[in-house]
Amino acid sequence: MSKNAIRSAAVLVAALVAAPAVATAQSPVTCTVTGPQGVRGYAADACQKATDLFTFVMPQFAQALSGGGAIIGSANTLGGLGKFSFNVRVNAVDGVIPDIDDIRLNAAGARQSTLTTRKSPVPAPAVDVGVGVFNGFPVGRTRMLSVDGIVNVAYLPDVDVEGLKVVVPGERLKLGYGGRVGITRDGPKIPAISASYIRRELPTADITAEFEGGSGGTDQLSLTAFTVSTEALRLSISKKLAFLEIGGGVGRDTYETRLNIGAIVSEAGLTGSAATSFTQNVTRDIAYVSAALNLPLFKLSAEVGQAQGGTTLTTFNTIADADNDKPRRFASAGIRISF
Repeated sequence: MSKNAIRSAAVLVAALVAAPAVATAQSPVTCTVTGPQGVRGYAADACQKATDLFTFVMPQFAQALSGGGAIIGSANTLGGLGKFSFNVRVNAVDGVIPDIDDIRLNAAGARQSTLTTRKSPVPAPAVDVGVGVFNGFPVGRTRMLSVDGIVNVAYLPDVDVEGLKVVVPGERLKLGYGGRVGITRDGPKIPAISASYIRRELPTADITAEFEGGSGGTDQLSLTAFTVSTEALRLSISKKLAFLEIGGGVGRDTYETRLNIGAIVSEAGLTGSAATSFTQNVTRDIAYVSAALNLPLFKLSAEVGQAQGGTTLTTFNTIADADNDKPRRFASAGIRISF
């Protein structure tokens, strides 16, 4: 077969500005297949390869969405009621994605094959608003048990470009939530230490990608009820040194992806389709270091870290150059305004 429906998944990853390595030997997924016998096998194989593709790619995108610290560049709580911070950052994972151009479908149905890969950064933006709730209790030269609320803001527009359509059937704006407890606040000879939790989620979307098939027909990949959410637990530390704040932290991430995958394949005047539901829950251990430049009106912050361990992923097809024990590095850069 010439071009095939799985190519559309690469367009989706680029549009989402969307894993750890993947092992093999999983049984084929159950896809509901319809159409004439001559094209049913292509559709079934497209459904399987699309499932493997998202098994491999989505944890990378979710890791980019989650990032490092709850508030980039600082473990210090805000200082009680009336205090706010506005934080915008871009996270990027040192990613590996399948090379879609090398994928070929099998006329007899799902068949194990090797999917080649290439290195590519996987980015995602994040907007967080911190709200001071309680300034804590004075203990010696610090304050303890201060509390901040955190609101994450995610926006997803409709897109219609070059055969790719993204439709948000419900609310385009999705609010995440979380909080941060200051174990200590930054003070003389005392660093800021805090524990935080934040849940981030993208608006639900329906996505279709179309392209010309080899015999003049149109192939299509559809992703309906597409949702991605992350939960991040962090223990963070930071210390101000004049205009510089340095720190880091450790934690645990949970990534959840849900969508319905549909593939339509045209060949020699025949059309076949296949569909399945995709659900993925992945955990990763996180460690990172951070630095922030404290300027008079705003703070410039950066983080570098890695995710490793947690859930072992499996696919029916082989992912070339995959190594499930390899840490996946990430970096973040952003601006923070506090008032």
